[in-house]
Amino acid sequence: MIRPWPLLASEPVFDAGLLRVVRDRARSPRTGNERDFHVIGMVDWLMVVALTEDNKLVMIRQYRHGSRQNSLEVPGGLHDGDPVAETAEQGAARELAEETGYGGGTWTFLGQLRPQPALFSNRAWIYLARGVQATGAPEPDAGEDIEVVLLDIGEVPACVAGGEINNAMTVAALALAHFAGQFQCPPLGLGYQCPPLGLGYQEKPK
Repeated sequence: MIRPWPLLASEPVFDAGLLRVVRDRARSPRTGNERDFHVIGMVDWLMVVALTEDNKLVMIRQYRHGSRQNSLEVPGGLHDGDPVAETAEQGAARELAEETGYGGGTWTFLGQLRPQPALFSNRAWIYLARGVQATGAPEPDAGEDIEVVLLDIGEVPACVAGGEINNAMTVAALALAHFAGQFQCPPLGLGYQCPPLGLGYQEKPK
């Protein structure tokens, strides 16, 4: 059985506010050797797979400075992790309203994913919102340029395969909804089908 590596020391390396880098010293329980790991700390992420009453996906297209490209994504944002001030579901609903102007509907927690466990310490909390409606105008942050896109579910596989949807966490969120049996994407003819997993197999939200 693979055992956790005991943490021997930890020191901050860099703090940019949004993210922090620490250097951890840990020991392998298998070999006894020590080595350094750099860990990037961020607050958790919130993501919403939102479906309108006529079963359209509410997506956003926004400019991402890291890739220097526009990116087609599910709505989402950051969560401060304080369940008293704002639960993860409340934060997800807030992000959906701010970025798209959509709200309401029936909400289901799909699960939590680790964006990159080798480097990042945070998690992404994924929600499904069914039957959302336009309730107002979007109110994006000053650092966001956003276009709301309504996408047919049947277009998702081709958008992923063709590279129009290339945000890895968006692909993962859509796949989680698909595997949980919340909507079914048509096959691309690659020769395999993943059966629905059903809900209840993921860690519950904090």
